Amino acid sequence: MSRSPIRRGPGAAAVCAALVTGPMAALGTASPARAQTASDVTRLDEVVVTGSRLAGGRRLTPLAVISREDIDRMGGDAARLPGLSTANSGSEFQIDQLNQPQSSGTAQFNLRNLGLGSTLVLVDGVRWTSSAVVATDGSSFVDINSLVPLIALERIEVMTDGASALYGSDAVAGVVNYVTRRGPRRPELDLRHDLGRGFGETLVQALAGLPLGQADLVVAASHFHRSPLSSDERAFIQAETYGRAAWTAVTSYGQPGAYFRPGTSAFVSDPDCDDPRFESAFRTAPADPFCRLDYSDFFDLAPEETRTQLFADLRAPWGDMEVWAQAAGSDTRTRARQSPSLPILARSLVVPADHPDNPFGETVLFRGRLLGAEAGASVADFDYRTWRLAGGASGDHLGWRWSATAASSRQQVRYDKPDVIGSAFQAALLGFGGPDCDPDTGAPGEGGCAYFNPFGSARLGVGTPNSDALVDSLIGSTGLRGVAGLHTVDLDAGRTLYRSDRLSLEAVFGAQWRRARFRHDWSDLVNAGELLTAGLSPDFAGAQDSRAAFAEARARLDDRLELQLALRHERQGDEAALSPRLALAWRLTPQLTARASAGRAFRAPSVLQTRGTQAAQPSVLDRGAFVFVNTLASGGEDLAPERSEHASLGLSWTPTDALTLSVDAWDVDTRDLVVKQSAQAVIDRSARDTADGLSRTEAQSRLSRGPDGTLTLIRLDFVNASRVETRGLDLAARYHRPAAAGALSVSAHWTYIDRYALREDDAAPPLSAVGSTNLNTLARSMPRNRGRIDLGWRDASNALTVSARYTHGYRNDRAGITRSDIASQTLVDVHYVRTLSAGLDVSLGVTNLADEDPPLAQFALGYDPMVADPRGRVIRLGLRRRF
Repeated sequence: MSRSPIRRGPGAAAVCAALVTGPMAALGTASPARAQTASDVTRLDEVVVTGSRLAGGRRLTPLAVISREDIDRMGGDAARLPGLSTANSGSEFQIDQLNQPQSSGTAQFNLRNLGLGSTLVLVDGVRWTSSAVVATDGSSFVDINSLVPLIALERIEVMTDGASALYGSDAVAGVVNYVTRRGPRRPELDLRHDLGRGFGETLVQALAGLPLGQADLVVAASHFHRSPLSSDERAFIQAETYGRAAWTAVTSYGQPGAYFRPGTSAFVSDPDCDDPRFESAFRTAPADPFCRLDYSDFFDLAPEETRTQLFADLRAPWGDMEVWAQAAGSDTRTRARQSPSLPILARSLVVPADHPDNPFGETVLFRGRLLGAEAGASVADFDYRTWRLAGGASGDHLGWRWSATAASSRQQVRYDKPDVIGSAFQAALLGFGGPDCDPDTGAPGEGGCAYFNPFGSARLGVGTPNSDALVDSLIGSTGLRGVAGLHTVDLDAGRTLYRSDRLSLEAVFGAQWRRARFRHDWSDLVNAGELLTAGLSPDFAGAQDSRAAFAEARARLDDRLELQLALRHERQGDEAALSPRLALAWRLTPQLTARASAGRAFRAPSVLQTRGTQAAQPSVLDRGAFVFVNTLASGGEDLAPERSEHASLGLSWTPTDALTLSVDAWDVDTRDLVVKQSAQAVIDRSARDTADGLSRTEAQSRLSRGPDGTLTLIRLDFVNASRVETRGLDLAARYHRPAAAGALSVSAHWTYIDRYALREDDAAPPLSAVGSTNLNTLARSMPRNRGRIDLGWRDASNALTVSARYTHGYRNDRAGITRSDIASQTLVDVHYVRTLSAGLDVSLGVTNLADEDPPLAQFALGYDPMVADPRGRVIRLGLRRRF
């Protein structure tokens, strides 16, 4: 980051424009921006540029810019910002309650698919706390939904190159810097409404710039609401569309359920499973021993979500200094539907022979769930509250340009998800159920004690009914209360060391201190392992301190060659890392510039990965059937930091003032990745060991099974296990020229991944992750090619943009499926803005103009939520008023 004072006045706009454009400039530069007025650019005190702490340099490494116009066209949901960068893949930008149940309502960048925690996210060059929740794979990340109102953003700069030497840990894959607006003089009110089949989104936001003497205050606020898009609104989600195939949203844990009979050592379905009054219950054949449940109607593809955000930025001269302060706050509330009750995973429950409704005449083990489809969907609630305070000062003293910054940010989460209490359910099956039952003094099924009837007869009126009070007494909550916090202090000072007609040399020196905190407090039920799906999650808390010293130098020769050298030494706990970086830009001809960079980066393990535990319930293939299984992953204090080497080489060619072409090749080699062991890999290893006649092997010892053979728990570890080697190309083109009494512009961006090789260790053969969903590796869904082209035309009153987005086909590596290919997809979007007066714009946009469904992927819900958008066509209406 560089902070350089810029002289006030009309020249500031030109300087800003020069910094924002460039060889790898705006991802959406083809989008026509409205004409700026003098009042819009009366004052611009500083420009923040990602990639250097020295002002005024050329772009030495690839840097893409998501412009304010790109953000406006996107709609009101901040979670979709990563999709504007073709270098991003594998983000959890959509809700997936099946595979991401603990992070609903958050979103993040994942540059180069190197992991959610390998992209550093900044706001005006300053770090932001990680989220108070983690992904299912244990990754920590910055929640981009919680940053600042969209109307407060000037642009987002995406540096697609390792930058630990400049910014420290977490910048392995690159840096995303949210740059906020400075000095708007005219208040703005922005209204947007998105409408799709079965849902709607509304965003109301406002911004104002207020002069306070010599100071400038910018304030912004926004309110976003989305109505839910449920899975029963889309035919491609429904299991019936595919004949309720085994890979769809069907489960052998139904209600009515199935029972293991010790007398026959086999399962048998509930006698009433075939009753037509149970519409979502079925058996695959007359001999099927399981009563199955079709749960494809009970999930949200986009949940109900409400987000309110506030932001304020104050900047003022103070003597010989410039001082500034920022405050931001966000409250996001998400309600996500899920199945009526969750499957019983953590233990086997006994139904005694003398249970009044037991038709089998012997004690049996129950396989199923508390409630069936007739009860309707249950709901998980998430509430994220985030705030940040930051401030600093800068000035010049004795020829040194210095700055000091301090920031404190925090996110807390309240996560409540209903689940069944194991001991209470077992007691109720034995006749000691209900809120008024005392097992020590009561008798089974008498007085205040009641039997819970797990059989279909309870619903059909031919058996003992289950009262609402009895059912309620069996349900508890996960009750997570989590907190993540970050405190930072940055100091730096720089000056020009030498300057002549041919050569200049500048340097900056600095230091940084950080403290990150993370805490998870679960309900007593989860601490005790009482919930039958959530399993066991102990509370934990921890902190990490980081101290760093850094230096950056830049030399320029004859306005043709520019060289940057950065060096950072950072200590985090007992681990220390030295991160160098070398970059250069060489102007070969007036039209052709070459650039290159090389360096090292590192990322320290998170608090969770070193000191915590994480319960999760991934979908796995066990003994020929798809099941959700309870897993518990434990951290280790001896985990080493991830270390990587990165290099890039690029060319930028500007044959005319109207055309710019660029290509950048990148290569990243990362070692000692901190990963969670794969549950599927442990199951497969255990099965091979058993087939080889082995016993008590490590893989076998990690599995726990009930008396009926049901998998109840897999114990996993966070380990330094892997190496990743990835390389590819980024291509970009920009064209702009006058046309038809207006201006025509075209921009195109393409990312090609040539290699993404995974190794368990240096001696292991490489496994390619390119073009795969990577359900069995540490990577995420990774199409080889992603591209985007924007065509724009504008005149004084009209602006039209047509965009095409392309995703290459790839394969599904999920075990047990019948079709592995996932087709490519091209989506077309249109956006039109009409300026009615100097202060009023109206807009109309259509996302996915042809209303295409996602390509079929044999996941439980029929598509890949890491890549595809299930919403279909979305019509967007907007109005912006400047007063």
